[in-house]
Amino acid sequence: MLVIFEGARNSGKTYLAQKASDHNNIPLYKFEFVKWFNELKLEDTSRESHLFALGKELQLLQSNRDGILQPIILDRGFLTVLVWGVLSKRIDFEEAIDELNKIISSGLLKNCKVFYVHGDNPNKSDRNKDNWDFRDNTSDEKYLYDKFIKHILETYPSFNNFSIYSFENKFDETSIITEL
Repeated sequence: MLVIFEGARNSGKTYLAQKASDHNNIPLYKFEFVKWFNELKLEDTSRESHLFALGKELQLLQSNRDGILQPIILDRGFLTVLVWGVLSKRIDFEEAIDELNKIISSGLLKNCKVFYVHGDNPNKSDRNKDNWDFRDNTSDEKYLYDKFIKHILETYPSFNNFSIYSFENKFDETSIITEL
């Protein structure tokens, strides 16, 4: 089983993913995208950056589908790659939808659960986190997540062993996801 926590920056997904990992004794994996993005000197708007991110997701999804991946929780996944591909103008929205349809039709979401976390972190401290801090206060990211999830739910209303849970993070103890 692959459990993927998705959502916009500052939605609290990393915190919630860690809590779910601890509670369920399932390892949490967060790919060091920023490190490799900088090490490989990738350009934010390049198609190469998109393909780099997409390749990692496809490998994880295929490994899970084919049963060679042990249960794992991901902090960000395939939806993030599509959202940021569009936000950074690496690909356009239609290309992202085409890629999403290929992922789904290839059965790569078999045994996957996606927790789409949305909410507004009340602690707006200057965190100077990474290359994309300039997007911390925009609604574009959430808008794209919503569009992709709507597309999945409308186009593929039921398919085996895949589910999406939309979850509002209220940044309190009641928001902690424990049951996967």
